[in-house]
Amino acid sequence: MDSCGGQPLRLSLPKFKTLYLVRHAQGIHNVELEKKGEIGDAHLSPKLFDAPLSPKGIQQVSEQRKQILESGLLNTVELVITSPLRRAMETAVGIFRGHKDINLSHNFPPILALEICRERMGLYPCDRRESISTRRICFPEIDFTMVESDEDALWREEERENLEEVSARGLRFLKWLWERPEKEIAVVSHGIFLQQTLRALHEKLSVPLEDSVLTRFANCELRSIRIDKSAVTWKQ
Repeated sequence: MDSCGGQPLRLSLPKFKTLYLVRHAQGIHNVELEKKGEIGDAHLSPKLFDAPLSPKGIQQVSEQRKQILESGLLNTVELVITSPLRRAMETAVGIFRGHKDINLSHNFPPILALEICRERMGLYPCDRRESISTRRICFPEIDFTMVESDEDALWREEERENLEEVSARGLRFLKWLWERPEKEIAVVSHGIFLQQTLRALHEKLSVPLEDSVLTRFANCELRSIRIDKSAVTWKQ
C-alpha cells in the first residue's frame, strides 16, 4: 500500500499547498448503479472490469476542460496525480491534455499515476485495474514509473477494503504530496477515496474544512483546498 516511494523530506517546503481534487467522470459502472438504484450483482459483472468512461462521462470531461482552460488553471497546476484505474486516467488526460488541436502555448503539467490514490479496492471488477504494460500503450501521456507491479497486486477478490483503511491510505498520500516541491497539484481520483481522505484530514489532523467540502463528489466535480503548513502536523 505504501507505493509512493521513498521521497526524501526537503528542508525548504512550501508554506502551503493548493490541491485541485477531481472525481473521475461518469463510468459505465456508474450507469449500472443509477439503473439499479443500489450496488448489487450488476457491479460484480466482469464486463465492468477497469470500467471506462460512459458517453456522458466523456462529455463531462469536455465541459470540465473548457472551464479549466477559461480559468487559466491549466497554466497554474504544476503536477497532475491520477489513479491508475482507466476512468480516472481518461479523465486526467482529457482534462489536462485534451486533443491535439489545442493551443500549443499551454505548458502541460506532467501526469503521474499512483496506486495509493485509487478507489476502495476489492470485490468489484470495476475497481480492478488492467496491467500497466497494456495501459502504457493506451496512455503514453502518463508516467507509470511509480507503479511497482505490472498486474494488479492490490485488488482483493473476496472482500472490499474498509473505510478506515481508505482513510489511512489517504493520509499517507497527502503526506507524500506535502513533501513534494510543487505548490499546486491536481489529483484525479474517486468518490470514496477523496471523501474519506478529506474527512480524515479534518477529523484526525484537525484541519478546518467546510462541511460542503466533506460531502461526496459528483462525477467530474473539481474542488480546491488550501492546506497551510501551520495548520497540520503529520503523524508518523
